[in-house]
Amino acid sequence: MKRRTFLKMLGGIGALSLTGLTIGCNKKDAVNTDAPNEFPKLSQLPGQKPEAMINLETGAVEVEPSILMRHSACLGCYSSCGNRVKIDKNTGKILRVYGNPYNPNNAEPHLSFKEPLTESYLAFSSYKDKGSMHRGALCARGNATLESHYDPMRILVPLKRTGARGEGKWKPITWDEAVEETVEGGELFKDIGEDIVIDGFRKTRDLETPIDSKAPEFGPKANQLVFFGGRGDGRTSFAGRFTNSFGTVNNFGHGYS
Repeated sequence: MKRRTFLKMLGGIGALSLTGLTIGCNKKDAVNTDAPNEFPKLSQLPGQKPEAMINLETGAVEVEPSILMRHSACLGCYSSCGNRVKIDKNTGKILRVYGNPYNPNNAEPHLSFKEPLTESYLAFSSYKDKGSMHRGALCARGNATLESHYDPMRILVPLKRTGARGEGKWKPITWDEAVEETVEGGELFKDIGEDIVIDGFRKTRDLETPIDSKAPEFGPKANQLVFFGGRGDGRTSFAGRFTNSFGTVNNFGHGYS
């Protein structure tokens, strides 16, 4: 669309608004002011089931029994903010993600960990302005983790190469097969015509034999295992414990420090 056309459209919309054009509302229909002032039942509401209904006069929280709310952490980027995950108990499907009102990365002031879970529901309501104080926000990337979770291209099982390196051909294998081949090694790609013997963890974890007797500074063969990790979201501590137990000094990361 050209800029001139866009500005003309904006001007037309502004003119219509000045003439009192209404969209989705019929002024001829009378408003029923005698309707009972009652909360609808959760099962009667359109769209997704809300996780709870809040009585804005008393602050009473009516939790929807078929919805499970879990406070966790977002792995959408290195910031590792909090998130609040809405799950359908009947299907196990994640319906939505929100910000975590208990996490200072999402809300400031944030809720104290000592506050009951009912406060987390009130934090997403207008009861006594709690929503304006503690409502947990989530960025666009954090919201997109829901799509990432259900991405049809998401890798959920170990993949083993079935073609030449860089050819992009893979097959799924079981976790037991992945552990067995990683630990024991061998001619792992014999089925595609490669006769290279790959040392597994069992053979590599040698704390006595040097990698190169002429270069003792390389250390023992255990240093042939290199862990090159990424993000610092808490999981790297487990990698550090593993590499220390294995006996290799080669534990690196390319994320933030």
